[in-house]
Amino acid sequence: MTFGEKLFKLRKEKGLSQEALAEQIGTTRQAVSKWENNQGFPETEKLLQLSNIFKTSIDVLLKDEKSSNTVNERGYYVSKEMATGFIANQKKICRYVGIGFMSWALVGIPYVMFTSNLTWRFLGMAIFIIIGISSFVLGSFSEQEQYKVLREEPLILDYVYLQELSNAYQAKRRIYVAMSVPSIILFIVGILAVSLTKSGKFDWSEYHSFVFLGLAIGLFGFCYFIGVMGAYELLIKNEQYSSCLSFKIKRKIKDKINNL
Repeated sequence: MTFGEKLFKLRKEKGLSQEALAEQIGTTRQAVSKWENNQGFPETEKLLQLSNIFKTSIDVLLKDEKSSNTVNERGYYVSKEMATGFIANQKKICRYVGIGFMSWALVGIPYVMFTSNLTWRFLGMAIFIIIGISSFVLGSFSEQEQYKVLREEPLILDYVYLQELSNAYQAKRRIYVAMSVPSIILFIVGILAVSLTKSGKFDWSEYHSFVFLGLAIGLFGFCYFIGVMGAYELLIKNEQYSSCLSFKIKRKIKDKINNL
């Protein structure tokens, strides 16, 4: 890793723009840009200032191997384009997963609608089961390889974009929470209605089609809204995510495998 690459990563980690860093060390944005593009090196005085700002030694800034490891341990830098692509990819996956659960819930409709025609009953149930399985398979293959690292490493985002993403999250969160509440209610009502019917409190009838329809809508809404919010929170609240015990255990296992 070059000096310019290290300076870029450390600056991003601090949440500083090129202008802000230049102001702190008494130089121009163009100079910082040249350093990050490996078109020159700062003078000794500026190196000392950079060392103080990033709380690291000049050796770490200048030596390739040592500085490379130090910077990488701090986190994986996520660009705006990558974050946007990750959220879009997660929405796609959540749709497939939601459709999968929704299809399985809809299996109950042909079950109660075609009590006198077993052929149509089992055909309808089989169609929804196959749609559900197909949707789950599509969802499992939809996650792009480039985004898997976001779940495996502590993340660094540009400070300005992180604030922008946080604002977008808060706006969407209010909408998604408002929409997920009816989904949860439909899911609970559907489960209760099916449970009471199976226990003999009610008889199966064609009206149970509405129960299964509501259950299906509830499952889709719950899976989609919770999944999308989870994608936003992975980026915005990554410090909490990467400090949890399960993340640390997975990280240790990965490191041991890489060292074999």
